[in-house]
Amino acid sequence: MPKNNKKLTSILVRHGDTAINEANLFRSRLDPPLNPKGIEQAEEVAEAIAKDNLGIKRVVCSPLLRACMTGDAIALRLGLEITQDRGLISWALGFLSGRDKEVYNDILNYYVDNPKKVIPEGESLDDLEKRTYDFFDAELKKDILSVFVTHTSNIISVQNLIAGNRDGRPESGDFSVDPGGAIGIFLDENGNYSTDLLFGKEKEAEFGS
Repeated sequence: MPKNNKKLTSILVRHGDTAINEANLFRSRLDPPLNPKGIEQAEEVAEAIAKDNLGIKRVVCSPLLRACMTGDAIALRLGLEITQDRGLISWALGFLSGRDKEVYNDILNYYVDNPKKVIPEGESLDDLEKRTYDFFDAELKKDILSVFVTHTSNIISVQNLIAGNRDGRPESGDFSVDPGGAIGIFLDENGNYSTDLLFGKEKEAEFGS
């Protein structure tokens, strides 16, 4: 799985599908369980990670149920305990939570383009990115190969951190993954980090939930 002599340092897994994903609603801090499709996705990514015998030492997940269920599937395959950390929790979208993405997309984009503005009843994009940056800035310095189960906006924030993009909106070439997908974080001999798809399908990098 390591690419071109790069060392795999961490694996980012996006939680599996839920009924709210299927309805194309903003999930945010709503806490639905995985649906049957999501459970299957969690099992598939768990199998893909386990079969490569990478020497993973930890599975850490967002405290939201969909991430915990995905993380549980992975930890069970690896014979590890799972821990939770709020550094991986999703972007708090406040009043947008549970609303139709297509109908309210322009409103979300306003907060992406104005990252210091706080979403009513939620948090700003700056808040999300600072929390994510602080978490991974500490984690990437540890020599512990870990799986982190989190949410799409957190994954994009990590990629922005690695790319040195602190402007909020992802670059045109950036990508995320579909539910149940996995992205590897790699370290080269010069001390530079990069990301690459490990499992699942790429999707356009766009902030959401």
